[in-house]
Amino acid sequence: MPAVPAVALAKPPASSLVLANDRLDDVVAFERGIVDFFLEAAGILGVPKSVATLYGLFFATPHPLCFADVEERLDISKGSISQGIRVLQEVGALKTVAVDDDRREFFVPDLELRKLILRWLNQRLKTQLDDGGRRLSALERNIPGVRADADILRKRMKQLKGWHGKARGLLPVTKTFLALSG
Repeated sequence: MPAVPAVALAKPPASSLVLANDRLDDVVAFERGIVDFFLEAAGILGVPKSVATLYGLFFATPHPLCFADVEERLDISKGSISQGIRVLQEVGALKTVAVDDDRREFFVPDLELRKLILRWLNQRLKTQLDDGGRRLSALERNIPGVRADADILRKRMKQLKGWHGKARGLLPVTKTFLALSG
């Protein structure tokens, strides 16, 4: 059986979710490039790909977009679009704007990075750190094993809780720095 070339096995870039339709090639290429950029950042920050794709599209588009516009430009489900827009609004990454006499909701990206980071820290990271602390406490109460193994695991849990505490300690410092840098 002949070997399949590695190129054939590679997944297409996620920006292929940006549909060309009858739009200009350079516009589509730009949108795909911006979406790719946000997808890479999303991987680092743990942001869902659909959310990064949506924000990338809004960022790359000079005019407000409504739900139908997004649906026409992206190859993702209505449910993913709806949920992604809701998430972006919750963290303050999208603003709703009025467009002429159109009753539909139109959206534009919030471009103030400091505000986006502060909201993300407050709404996402703080919640994750709080949940992580509770999970670590529960795990510490349930350390398995015989005495020698349990001692090793208790030391490791102490180390892990120390790391967690340092991460929690950085949160207020980071938030203060961002607030002062505005």
